[in-house]
Amino acid sequence: MNISIIGNYGANNLGDELILEGLLKTIRGVKPAAKITVLSANPAQTSEKFDIRSVRKFPAGFRSIFAYLFNGQLSKTIKAVKKSDFVIIGGGGLFDDSQFRAVWIWSIQAATAYLLKRKVIMYGQSIKPIKSKLAQKCVKKLFKKAKFIAVRDEDSKKVLKKLIRGKKIYLMPDLIFKLEPKFEQAKDNKILFCLRDYAGKPDDFDTNLAKFINHILKKDKNLKIEFIPFKKELDEKYIATILEKITEKDRTHIHKFTEKRREVERIFTTSKVVIGMRLHSILMAIVTRTPFIAINYNPKVRNILETLRLQKFVIEPGEVGPKELESLLDTAENYHPKENTIQTEKHSLVEEKLKVLLD
Repeated sequence: MNISIIGNYGANNLGDELILEGLLKTIRGVKPAAKITVLSANPAQTSEKFDIRSVRKFPAGFRSIFAYLFNGQLSKTIKAVKKSDFVIIGGGGLFDDSQFRAVWIWSIQAATAYLLKRKVIMYGQSIKPIKSKLAQKCVKKLFKKAKFIAVRDEDSKKVLKKLIRGKKIYLMPDLIFKLEPKFEQAKDNKILFCLRDYAGKPDDFDTNLAKFINHILKKDKNLKIEFIPFKKELDEKYIATILEKITEKDRTHIHKFTEKRREVERIFTTSKVVIGMRLHSILMAIVTRTPFIAINYNPKVRNILETLRLQKFVIEPGEVGPKELESLLDTAENYHPKENTIQTEKHSLVEEKLKVLLD
């Protein structure tokens, strides 16, 4: 059996790389003999990292179409997908109409697979309420034709149920929960931040966040603050703007961007609390059993944590301030996460259904 996987891979985004790693583990578990090809923004990088065949994902603009035609990459991608028995659109908040470009890119990937008469599986998706009528039509048509749909939070399931009535939709954990950390807990007196910039954030968000950091550094003279980017360049640039507002810079450290999961796990397990905006920084905290605070910059953050019954650790961006964060920090520090066996059980249930389809 041949399977192609399409997603936001090879794009220097740690969260999407964790999704791909979890998805590859899933497929190899349910269909060990399957020949897998990953459609990526950087096939060489993806191939080397995961020891797997990789080709360029389908072009989504006129310039990329002409470039792919000229260098022969488009024909390679078409051949790879044509050979596939199934195409999996793998995970994440891909169809997010807050940026219609995102809906456009991933609609093209799925639509091209349908055009090539392939069977499509939508696996590990998040779908927030869609405002754009055009985006609604795209999502409705693409998901309605899918042979199998699994979403990672209850709200996404409700959204899709309204769009495609009568279609079976499974609920599954995020694919990061397929990955097992190896590090023992060894908490240092440090707080780890995983931040990202985004359109529409409150005007005073950066200032209030910096005030909180300055406050806790002043309160605890032995405390250290660390930052970890999950998206290369974008997160690094934003972290630098926050660092400018911090008075005791000598007590801070910025980790270099890395996609090495074990290195990231080590950083998390040595932190006493994680304060994250990137969804997979929060999920990494859960996997490594590290207390956390989640800043709900996007509905998918709260939706997934509500599904996990961990919504008490979520704060809205407009509520971010020294007092509010300090209060939630006390709650998080007194929380002792346990191994989440429920996620493993839920994965197994969905994988049984997936195995039946692939057989």
